Amino acid sequence: MKRNKKRLIQLVVVLFIAFALIIIKNQSAGWRTKFLPQKLNQPFLLLKKEEITEMLITKDKTTSLYKKGGLWFTKKDNNEFRADEERINKIIESLINLKKGDTISSNKNKHKDLGIDKQKIEIKMSGKSYVIYIGNSTGLSNNYVRIGDENEVFVSSGFEEAFTSDDYRDLLVHLINAETKVISIEINFDDKKTVLSKKGNDWKIGDKSAKKDRVDFFLNDLKTLKANDILVKETNFPTVIPTSITIKEGAQEKSIDFYLQDENNYLAKTSVSEFIYQIPAAYVASLKKEEKDFVE
Repeated sequence: MKRNKKRLIQLVVVLFIAFALIIIKNQSAGWRTKFLPQKLNQPFLLLKKEEITEMLITKDKTTSLYKKGGLWFTKKDNNEFRADEERINKIIESLINLKKGDTISSNKNKHKDLGIDKQKIEIKMSGKSYVIYIGNSTGLSNNYVRIGDENEVFVSSGFEEAFTSDDYRDLLVHLINAETKVISIEINFDDKKTVLSKKGNDWKIGDKSAKKDRVDFFLNDLKTLKANDILVKETNFPTVIPTSITIKEGAQEKSIDFYLQDENNYLAKTSVSEFIYQIPAAYVASLKKEEKDFVE
């Protein structure tokens, strides 16, 4: 009787352990599914964005983007420019978050028909290189994609930003770094001069109060001012008195002068860059503000 009881207890213990192991295994699988759900389906998920040091983007030609001193740069006509980091970051994030969708083909003879034989993105980091081929669009933001030397072609999304233009220069003028630190603005055009000064949290033109939202809009327009081209050669500027804007950001005074180039563009020189920017005339027109634009 005692022996049977002992065997029963042993059986219960064995069953309990087996049941516990099954529970632990299922929970472990659930944890892996929850926290590493797409390790196989997202082949680049574990890549570290900050470790990427170079990117090569190939369409009709190859554009080299490289990191130096924590910033991204590119070259055009043998001149070095800051690169468009916002655009680069979007591409890197799309790569890291790439998900393998439906498999379209594993036949390498179909690669050219699907457009994935030449157009590609290559990233380099820690002595390693990763390549993905981006093929024809399949509608919306989806494309055919192939990884490295693999033959599998699948559907994925997020790379439409990479090939919209092969000009990866940062075309922002970068006159303002922090709008909240600007304490004075001087606008000169057509013999009109408007000076705004910040008093505490308020803006003044002389003894008149300027509308804060209008000043904020103006500063945002200056901060986001974008060129359509950057020129590096010396340019013969028109002799006409330019439109000019001077700001004081903290203790630093900065200025930008606009010279009419033609009916569509202005040339802009700033005190913070050696380059000359070609700015659309419509952008400059929006910056020609005077007292009534801020107080009425």
